[in-house]
Amino acid sequence: MNYCNSLPGIMAISYVPCNRVQRHSDLKCLASIPVQVFADATPILFKGVATCEMTSQYDKNGRKETVTLRFAALSAVPTNIPIAFIVKDVNRRSFLIGLNEPPHPVIKITKTTGTPNNEPSVLTHEITFTAQKALIPLA
Repeated sequence: MNYCNSLPGIMAISYVPCNRVQRHSDLKCLASIPVQVFADATPILFKGVATCEMTSQYDKNGRKETVTLRFAALSAVPTNIPIAFIVKDVNRRSFLIGLNEPPHPVIKITKTTGTPNNEPSVLTHEITFTAQKALIPLA
């Protein structure tokens, strides 16, 4: 059985190094323990509309969630260290995508050239993350 959910609208996206995220945040969330990020997050200035979708799937090993975050930005996020993303929606709720422990979010960056009517070239980011609880609400 599959279940798909998307956030209503993304106001802000930021990132933190994965080693600055609380350990076992996914298990804490599943146990209804509030999860917080105490590290200073680096904001991402994205262009256009960002989307975040979560798909939940049940198989013989239990529940797995897969989150896909898509946005366009003028500069790339760092890929030399594992990073987790914090997404804030229009209802002012914040969500964590990524954990302290592997596997970490997978970042795919595609460069798109600008159009002839003076639009700048952008870097399209697609972040995918799979875990028992992949879209973690922050307290």
